Amino acid sequence: MRNSKLVATKVGIAASMLGMVVALSGITSGFAAGGNAPEADEVTAGSPTTSATVEVPPWCGWNINPVVGSITLSPAAGAEYLGLALALTGSTTSVNAYVGATGSSDVALASDNCSWFGKTPLAASFDVSIGDGNAKFTAASGLNADSGMGWDLSTEPLVITNEFSDGCEAAGFVPNTTTASIAAAVTTNAWSIPSLSVSTNDFCNYSVEYTATIPGGKQPVYGDSTYIFTGPTLIHTLTTE
Repeated sequence: MRNSKLVATKVGIAASMLGMVVALSGITSGFAAGGNAPEADEVTAGSPTTSATVEVPPWCGWNINPVVGSITLSPAAGAEYLGLALALTGSTTSVNAYVGATGSSDVALASDNCSWFGKTPLAASFDVSIGDGNAKFTAASGLNADSGMGWDLSTEPLVITNEFSDGCEAAGFVPNTTTASIAAAVTTNAWSIPSLSVSTNDFCNYSVEYTATIPGGKQPVYGDSTYIFTGPTLIHTLTTE
């Protein structure tokens, strides 16, 4: 019985070895082989290519909107000029200053909406200025100019007041909340933010109120008419560095 088991075991091993030989002979090899004795050689076994797909976000940049083309001032409802000083007011509401890849957002964007790609983030500041020779209001009734109804800002300044939302300072902005009385060609800062405070989605919402006052004591040439006052052009400048 022991001999039978031994023979059976040997047969099993032989069969297994045979199976290995058969299996190995069916393997496709990159080595040169043939009927002749092999010689040292270099054979290309294949030339696979490599590839990968990686998403790259847009570059970050500074944006401000809306960019208004005109600012309309008006007196209080029903008020008329009667020879006494008359205040004219107007505003630009919901101004949005922010870092992002789009130029029309009214909310803070996701933190991964853009990247500085290792570049030092750009500091930013926003200024309002009036050019030389433009610090005045002119007046006309229809197409008829009336120089006597106009005035220089040195007589009655243009007053600009910024009102910032609570999130501006938390986002690193340095808002200018001081009321600016512009009486000449000058530049006034609205806000700034240093580079160290800039991330990929800084956001600040604010509004701007403008007040101009027609001086008292003026006598219009054209009574019973509607006067149009044209004020200085405000130059808005967003500076990044």
